[in-house]
Amino acid sequence: MARFPPELRRYRLVVVASSLFLAGAGGIALHAAFSPDPVGSSPIPFVLFAAVAFSVSGFALFFVPRWYRRAVHLVSTTAPLPGRATLTLEEDSESTSLFATVSTPEAPDGPMDRIALLMPRWAFRPFLGRPLVVGLHVDPSSSRLMAISTEHGLLWCMPMGCVVRPLA
Repeated sequence: MARFPPELRRYRLVVVASSLFLAGAGGIALHAAFSPDPVGSSPIPFVLFAAVAFSVSGFALFFVPRWYRRAVHLVSTTAPLPGRATLTLEEDSESTSLFATVSTPEAPDGPMDRIALLMPRWAFRPFLGRPLVVGLHVDPSSSRLMAISTEHGLLWCMPMGCVVRPLA
């Protein structure tokens, strides 16, 4: 099995830590819902919050690390499809997001939707707005784009990457 790349370790750690924090908040809400309350408020909002918190944290603890383990495995074991990508950066007061508009030679009907990417560790800013020759790492079982390889490094897609049209 391929070694987990350093650029994904931080994202995995953030997902695990925030999911555990959310599960803890759900536990506190559940405890508050069933503890004796002198004010007499309804426990339903606390129970609903706990149910949502446990569901979201459980999903994130199971799904996101699994997605990236599969992506790492696919990148290390499959040959990429040829393609082109143009990187764009959206910066606002709350966040900075990196996107790629990807096209393949086999898809004459134009580029795919914009694909959300994780911020890479390598300097990508000089390549913004310019078409790059890339390799597309696609999951053969789901046709989802998992990663984009460039001559400068890998770009990892956010979970549930765009579906790549099958080759005819």
